[in-house]
Amino acid sequence: MKLTLTTNDSLSEVFSKISPSDELIHILLSDGEHKGLLHERIFYNLPNPLVIESESGNAEKCALRSENCEAYHKDTENRAVLTFGEKCTSVTLKNFTLENTHVKTCDDAALGNQAEAICFHCPSGKLSCEGMSFVSRQDTIHVKGFSRFKNCFVCGDVDFIWGYCDTSVFEDCTIHTRADNRGSDRPAYVLQSRALNSKPGFVFINCNFTAEDRGKDAEIYIGRSQGTGKKDSVDRWDSIALINCTISELYDLALWTDENGTRAVYPEKGSAKCGWRQYGTKIRGVDGSLSDYDSRLQEKHGYTMTEDEAKELAALI
Repeated sequence: MKLTLTTNDSLSEVFSKISPSDELIHILLSDGEHKGLLHERIFYNLPNPLVIESESGNAEKCALRSENCEAYHKDTENRAVLTFGEKCTSVTLKNFTLENTHVKTCDDAALGNQAEAICFHCPSGKLSCEGMSFVSRQDTIHVKGFSRFKNCFVCGDVDFIWGYCDTSVFEDCTIHTRADNRGSDRPAYVLQSRALNSKPGFVFINCNFTAEDRGKDAEIYIGRSQGTGKKDSVDRWDSIALINCTISELYDLALWTDENGTRAVYPEKGSAKCGWRQYGTKIRGVDGSLSDYDSRLQEKHGYTMTEDEAKELAALI
């Protein structure tokens, strides 16, 4: 089944009319701004393989935007703009912008600032994204199972890539930490991994980590721990790998943080297979210059892979 949606068509309505089967559903989005209903959760939970892409092949010309957050719909699987449920098998997204427009108003957790652009809530399915732009503030991307992001732009301010994944690969992507709209003095974290026990977790290959300047005292880290991972826990492992990535000097050179020892990290020391690890990292100065990362500055839980270990991990995924 192949459908073309104009900006006046409802993606939710289209999903509601599909009967479960093994038929491929291919949706083309016309250029322009596709808006969900106010606080709408657009939900797909069918075994039918799904492809959604822009008709023009340009993410700057085609966008799906809406506001949703924890305050309106409780729990991770309900507060994203676009959510994929446990019955999904194969989902492909190509060349459009997916944005949760929620803006933080204060620090009160009851107001629910968690606001995913996408939630792939499917531990047994596969998600493939190419040429996409994912924009929100807190918790932009949440993934379970297997996912791959190629040539994508991902933007947020706190824990904006996270989830209980087996393996989530980001290749040739730009990962951008934006300023917190409530003020620049708040710390920022790109990732909070809750990966499955002993699995690769979040792997970044040839990615560019950029950031807005929050001032000289700002703290911006690649990752922080959720704090409850253990040797025998099913998930919540702190598994993040950087392979040949470039990182703005606006990020803390420790890369990772246990927040002054207040959050337990597991594995306590990264390795080639899991935990916090990196190889071939470059630091980009504000003047555009590149320099090799000094791995001696890496936070104590981090690990520096050898070239062979990095190649083996890249080949594995």
